[in-house]
Order: sequence, then structure tokens, then C-alpha cells
Amino acid sequence: MNSLIKYKTLIVDDEVPARQRLTTILSEFEEIELVGEASNGIEALELIQQLKPDLLFLDIQMPGLDGFEVLKNTDHFPVVIFCTAYDDYALQAFETSAIDYIVKPVKPDRVQKSIEKIKNLKTEVEKEKIIEVIGQYMNQKKTQKLTNIPVKVGDRMLFVKLSDISYFHAEEKYVTIVDRVGKTYLTDHSLKYLEEKLSDSFIRVHRAFLINRNLIQEVGKHLGGKSFIRMDDSNSTKIITGRYYQENIKKITRF
Repeated sequence: MNSLIKYKTLIVDDEVPARQRLTTILSEFEEIELVGEASNGIEALELIQQLKPDLLFLDIQMPGLDGFEVLKNTDHFPVVIFCTAYDDYALQAFETSAIDYIVKPVKPDRVQKSIEKIKNLKTEVEKEKIIEVIGQYMNQKKTQKLTNIPVKVGDRMLFVKLSDISYFHAEEKYVTIVDRVGKTYLTDHSLKYLEEKLSDSFIRVHRAFLINRNLIQEVGKHLGGKSFIRMDDSNSTKIITGRYYQENIKKITRF
């Protein structure tokens, strides 16, 4: 009688609720041996090297290093299941490789499908092939550029131009859009979702702030190794960055 194959599994996601949800779901699968969690790309790299997992549930968009950068920089290369907040047709390319993707919120039946796929793999994971697929995905993603975002105001639907938005601010359960002249709108989308959708023109600099790259007026040093960013809007908004977002600040200041 064959013994059950156990997959040493690492979860990587910068959002605590997402990690907790996935942990709860995975606990129901006897094939899964959860060996650790990481809250950002840098932690992920360290744990991958240390724990050498067989399976990686990997968030795509994270501060510091995103999911794709994690894979490019690791020597140990496990089977990968990407977890993403949005459904993109380009992600379907992953279904043809030794990787898979799950759209959040993660559901048990979708996890079951991914695990069954892993169990039926006939070949070993080839890092070069996976990186090639990732490159194809990134190229397709770049062609899908949004120019505005719909917001509901009463019984009307307004379309706010992305170029007019200074920043998005998350506070408790709500995300507020603030435009360059100080007008505010509420959106139903999470900051995480917006970050992934608008990654070409907006960048996360704090757990509560997603800002317009094109409206950054000034970047300077702040206390505790943080930075401040001054926006080119009517309020000359000053935003203090989060300490886990210094890699993103480097992206902003790199010429």
C-alpha cells in the first residue's frame, strides 16, 4: 500500500486575513504539511532557502519583492500556485506549466483542483520554463492599460480619470479616492486590488496609501528610516511611507 505523499507547503501573502483563510483551507487537506508563512517577498526568499518547500502558495503583488521577483531570485524552485486578487486572461498560460493560479478569495474547491493537478505532474518543475511563462504574462499585462476608474455617486456612475487621482487612502473598511484638486470618492475595491490593477501608474508606499507616480513632487528622508513624499496636488499632500515599502521608494527615486 502506497504511503500518502506530503507536500511541504509555504504560504506567502502580505495580507494577514488572506494567510489565515488559506491556512484554514489547507488544514483540511492531508496531503499538505504547512511549514511556514511569509508576509513579504524578502521573508519568502529566506524561508524558501531555509525550508525548501515542495509547494508554494504565492501572492503576486507584494511590497519590496513581488511574487515574480521572488521566483527569479530563488535557487530552490518548488511547484508554485499563484494567488491573485483579479482574474486575468493572461494567467491562463500558467495552466499549461507546472504552476497554477487561484483568484482570491480562495475557495476550497479551487484549492482541491490545484492539488490534484500537482499530484498528476509527470515532469519536474523547470525554472527556465516558468520564468518564460511569467515573462509572457507580464508582457500581456502591460498591454491592458486602464484610463479611468468607475465610482458610484448616488444613483449615478462617474468615471474618474486615473491621471487626475493623487492617491488612494485605505482606512478601516473603506478606500477613498482623492483627486488632485481635493475631491474625494469612495470605491468598493480594496487597496490590494487597485495596486494590482494599476501597477503601471500607481505605487504602494504605505499599507494605507497607493499614490500616483506621475504626481510625485518631492521625496525626502523621515525619522526611523522612513521617507516622506510630497504630492503635486492642491493640498501639497505629505505622505509618510511605511517601513516595509523602502524597495518601492527606491523604484520611485531610481533614474
